[in-house]
Amino acid sequence: MCLTEAHAGSDLGQVRTRAVPQADGSLRVNGGKIFISGGEHDLTPNIVHLVLCRLPDAPAGPKGLSLVLVPKLLPDGTRNAVHCERIEEKMGLHGSPTCTMRFDDATGWLVGEPGRGLAAMFVMMNSARLHVALQGIGLLDAAWQKADAYAAERRQMRAPGPVPASRGGEAADLIAEHPAVRRMLDTQRAWIDGARTLAYRSALMLDVAAHDADPKARERAQRWCSFVTPVLKAACTQQAFQGASECLQVFGGHGYVREWGIEQIVRDARVTMIYEGTNEIQAIDLLVRKVLPDGGAGMSAVLLELRDTLDASREADADVQRRLAQLRYLGTTVAMAAHANPVLPYEVADDYLRVTMLTLLAWAWARIEAAAPQDAGRARVATALRRWVLPEFEMRMGIVKRACETVALTHAAQA
Repeated sequence: MCLTEAHAGSDLGQVRTRAVPQADGSLRVNGGKIFISGGEHDLTPNIVHLVLCRLPDAPAGPKGLSLVLVPKLLPDGTRNAVHCERIEEKMGLHGSPTCTMRFDDATGWLVGEPGRGLAAMFVMMNSARLHVALQGIGLLDAAWQKADAYAAERRQMRAPGPVPASRGGEAADLIAEHPAVRRMLDTQRAWIDGARTLAYRSALMLDVAAHDADPKARERAQRWCSFVTPVLKAACTQQAFQGASECLQVFGGHGYVREWGIEQIVRDARVTMIYEGTNEIQAIDLLVRKVLPDGGAGMSAVLLELRDTLDASREADADVQRRLAQLRYLGTTVAMAAHANPVLPYEVADDYLRVTMLTLLAWAWARIEAAAPQDAGRARVATALRRWVLPEFEMRMGIVKRACETVALTHAAQA
């Protein structure tokens, strides 16, 4: 996917790459792109670039963008005028070459309709955002596995509380027995299992949206994917970086040394918060473009569907129902405040997304606890979720509510 240009990062409406029609139906493409993952490599005989560009006389902005297929090798086997100017030196993710690409009268062919390039590209972008969410979950799990294994063999000081069975005749206890370390590990495990449950549900909903015979089922599944994709992309990648850093902390000084491998995960995870649409853009997409246009009705429908899967007689499910109701009301509150201050939703979008993710995590864990046999490890992680993860819900909820109240007070004073 060749989207980004040096002068236009996320603002694709500023793209300048040009495509000029030829007599044989092909196009001549000229321009430059940056941050192109796998733009040049020797793992496959050919590389197919999908280039976002402008046809002659195309209108300015996103509506003037078209999508053009530009291969590295042309059908007759000759090399196309596609060049890798350099491989960018990155902070991490060194296994993926990220290239600056130049197209010098390269031959290409139009994909879809003129001026509909962004819509065509987003078919891939939305899929990629779910993949990046899973990438975040995978990176966090990899970090947790390293930290958990280290904590189970490294001994430091005496752990407070009852004498652990693992002490034996050792002069120090395993750091896994220390409450501070246990909290870090169990908190990340709560995120991993809950987020994975949500990601798998989203994968199933993608299949339902594409293939179910019932049009209403397809509509419900598509609504879930529309609302949840930006939430998972942003929240899972943010937790990948922050949680991997927490896992590095378990290693102490050894975590900062490359030979243990944990520092690589921290570096690799950082870019996931940026690419395929920055996390701030995901939050704005959720609140401004999806929740507010219909006053929160679409999001409310998603939340009501989740409520219907719960059993109010179970304590965990009743807690989730309360959170779902609060989130539904919060959408209405922001919608009302936005009428008085249209800038407000952009300011609180990140907080709103976090409230949404924490609500979804609580729902996912209620499902996990209802479906899976209880054991000591799972019960401990579920407790960590309620003690150390979900309290952020009230904090973020309070931030959004206070911002809306300030708008209401200001508006009343001006009136």
